[in-house]
Amino acid sequence: EMYSKIFNVSTVTARFYNVYGPRNPEIGEYTPIIAKFEQLKKQGKPLTVVGDGKQRRDFTHVFDICEGLISLSTGTWRGEIFNLGTGTNYSINEIVEMFECEKIHLPNPPGESRETKADISKTIEKTGWKPKYKLEDYIKELK
Repeated sequence: EMYSKIFNVSTVTARFYNVYGPRNPEIGEYTPIIAKFEQLKKQGKPLTVVGDGKQRRDFTHVFDICEGLISLSTGTWRGEIFNLGTGTNYSINEIVEMFECEKIHLPNPPGESRETKADISKTIEKTGWKPKYKLEDYIKELK
């Protein structure tokens, strides 16, 4: 907000929720879980589930993120914060079921969040943006 006041420009913060889709980063410690599961499935390996797999995440397709950013770019904002997610979350165990693969459990790292779920009501109200892509459909297309 301060930057908007000082320089009289529109500023906005967009929060992304577990982005997946084409061109997922596929290496490193911070590879998104959907990309990691895609890799393991292609290799015929069991999916690695951290902890009990009951932790829940809101997953958002990269095309929805792009559309959300475009909708935010057309407004005049004063440092407002907008969530770009789906408002729906899935447990990691539910994701494994969608992939129809075996799984193995790994120890739970300290500090991992149990649940993420975007409240997108403000984003919808002020921009008209709504997510269009469903995680289930994306995973079905991988089969």
